[in-house]
Amino acid sequence: MFFARLALSSVVLALAGCSFVELEPKAKNIIVAPNTDALNRCTDMGTTSVSLWSRAENLQTPEQIEEQLTILGRNSAAKMGANAIAPASPIVEGQRTYRIYNCSFYQG
Repeated sequence: MFFARLALSSVVLALAGCSFVELEPKAKNIIVAPNTDALNRCTDMGTTSVSLWSRAENLQTPEQIEEQLTILGRNSAAKMGANAIAPASPIVEGQRTYRIYNCSFYQG
């Protein structure tokens, strides 16, 4: 029983440090602005809502959750042909909405 608990604890700790999503190559140069005001000279292309699977939120720190959601937002922006994102909502239950922009002055 001790070894089973030790093994389970090891798996949980290993997952806690893992990244659950990966940045897609096309999203590498997406600008991440701190807020929508920072992108007021850009063309607003709409929004994207991203979320982590429900258990992932329990296995990560708030900083890791924010990082994972930002990666998902960047991936989504790249698929939409945009080059910038900014958070448009707080993180609630592992979900966040981002505004998607195209900034013509930025050639990433």
